[in-house]
Amino acid sequence: MVNFNNETTVGVPAVDVVRILILQRRADLIDAIEHYRKQDFNGVGSSLALVRSRLFSLFLELQGALKRKLPPKVYENLLFNVTNKNKIGDIENLFYELNQYLDSINLIKIDNKKEYDKSSFEMDNKENGLK
Repeated sequence: MVNFNNETTVGVPAVDVVRILILQRRADLIDAIEHYRKQDFNGVGSSLALVRSRLFSLFLELQGALKRKLPPKVYENLLFNVTNKNKIGDIENLFYELNQYLDSINLIKIDNKKEYDKSSFEMDNKENGLK
């Protein structure tokens, strides 16, 4: 979690702080789903209140960007689903959608290293103007 009382936070660009907050909300939601599933797998009835509230918190962090990026109907549908779904499968599907969005903006993408084909070095040289 971001420590706003630390003097090093002052020098951090706001966009980086928001990225960290989004990642923290995502981690909190994953923890809540894990706890719910653990209880469910043990045969213990558990409330979805924590999972739903953490999903909503993540949505609130992303709300402005989602409203700008998504078509109005899609955004309204997403907002309705985030605030009204009461089944773990539906909530997990919403989490998958938000994860796809976070991946599309390269916030959680981990496979972004370009693979280099060693057999085509001549073509790479031509593309870079070396031959």
